Amino acid sequence: MLPRAALSLVAACLVVSCATSPEVPERQPDGRGPTVASDAGFDRVVLQAYRAIGDRHLYEPNFRNLSVEAYRGFASSDSSLVLEANDSALVVKRDGKEILVRPAPADTTDARAWGTTLVDLMAGSLDASPALQHTDRQALIRQAMTATTKQLDRNSRYADPEEARDNRFQRDGGGGIGITVERTEEKKILIRAVQEGSPAEKAGVRIGDQILSIDSESMVDRPLSDVVAKLRGPVGAPVTMTVLRASQGSELALPMRRGKIVPTTVVYERRGDVALIHLTGFNTATTDNLRAALDKAKADIGKDLIGVIIDMRSNRGGLLDQAQTVSEVFIGDGTIFSTNGRHPDSRRTYRSSSNRPNAGQLPIVVLMNGGSASAAEIVAAALQDRGRAVVIGTTSYGKGTVQTVVRLANEGELILTWSRLQAPSGYTWNELGVLPNICTSKVGDASKLGTASVDSNQGQLMRWHALRNPTPQEVTDLRKICPPGDAAPEADVDLAVRLLRDRALYAHAVQSATYQAAARP
Repeated sequence: MLPRAALSLVAACLVVSCATSPEVPERQPDGRGPTVASDAGFDRVVLQAYRAIGDRHLYEPNFRNLSVEAYRGFASSDSSLVLEANDSALVVKRDGKEILVRPAPADTTDARAWGTTLVDLMAGSLDASPALQHTDRQALIRQAMTATTKQLDRNSRYADPEEARDNRFQRDGGGGIGITVERTEEKKILIRAVQEGSPAEKAGVRIGDQILSIDSESMVDRPLSDVVAKLRGPVGAPVTMTVLRASQGSELALPMRRGKIVPTTVVYERRGDVALIHLTGFNTATTDNLRAALDKAKADIGKDLIGVIIDMRSNRGGLLDQAQTVSEVFIGDGTIFSTNGRHPDSRRTYRSSSNRPNAGQLPIVVLMNGGSASAAEIVAAALQDRGRAVVIGTTSYGKGTVQTVVRLANEGELILTWSRLQAPSGYTWNELGVLPNICTSKVGDASKLGTASVDSNQGQLMRWHALRNPTPQEVTDLRKICPPGDAAPEADVDLAVRLLRDRALYAHAVQSATYQAAARP
């Protein structure tokens, strides 16, 4: 596992979000503020964001509260600015002196009215404040939008243009060379992974090489973000990376042309007669790569293949459509999950259209932990509910909502919660998480795994899945049953292999989970 300092160019997923496809920016009417606000893009960004929130957020928003907090975030660079709000007016004071008064829109759900008022307050404050004038415009937008999304829910958020570009690369790929880099404690930039078939591999780049320069520009003591930005670029464009190869004690200039790189989210590993597949995220290439990994396992292990372990520990999620298609690799006809929200387009049932799943009827074990979220939870809940897998590990993160990604006028992104997720049997795991069939914190030794390990969770699974709107206290109590952990111990894999090699025990575990799903009202 890479240190926290590692920054991946070929792996990582979209935050903690299960995201729908990004939307193309919509042109919005200008606000009433002075030209300086238009130049900064406040009007278009705010009005576009407010329109999306009003139309799509899971809960009907109170724009009065949002606007007050958005303004305070925007003005946080100038402590002399204070906003006083009452039911009829919004008053901005600077050093105690009133500088702006605007009537408060009567309807707290009117996105356009409150957005226009907010833009007006921002523009007037900017004109009056030297501190704001000397603050980067994108920083002001970020402060306002971050304050706004904090009022919505824990998974809605704003990504500024730089972060949004990285998000898009992680989701969809882009021009790059296909490496993973790490900054060490000695401030060296080392290569920790090279993607198979990538321009870097073809150019002879090796794990352990130290990056010295890119296109003759020194990368020594530069932040990782600079290295990433320098390596990315248009597909087909040339780039030369100079590395120090310690094993040879020499510097090598390695020319190459950038290719279309989609971060790797699937890694296959053979464990005797078992295929272990690490699934680290869900991007546009995940399902295709998963199918390829299964084909490789079948060819590698052949008729001796007894089952598959899907390791989704610390998998933070990704694209919603990939959660569906990954599930279809294992599930034939039938429901995979459903979504429900305010917007009509958010209400949908996702079904498998696969008559011949790639995995056939191979036994499946899914590994989860407290860092498994979003799309990973969709797949785990679907396979558990449908009797296609046994889940081993600890309780997952509990992110049972879907985010839609709105691309804003400034090239930033509004990542907006717009629907809840439900498992095939109808329960929702939001805040609660997916409870494993076998809790590894209670089974320390794979050799002691037996029916008692499985049966101990039967009653808890029924209670877990019967709840439709659990209270905070119920959530707290239930999550104590198998507390979420962030570790990925080898013992989890040992338990999974042991279970797959005991066909009777595996069948008992699957039957137990399926019975719980069928028994729920």
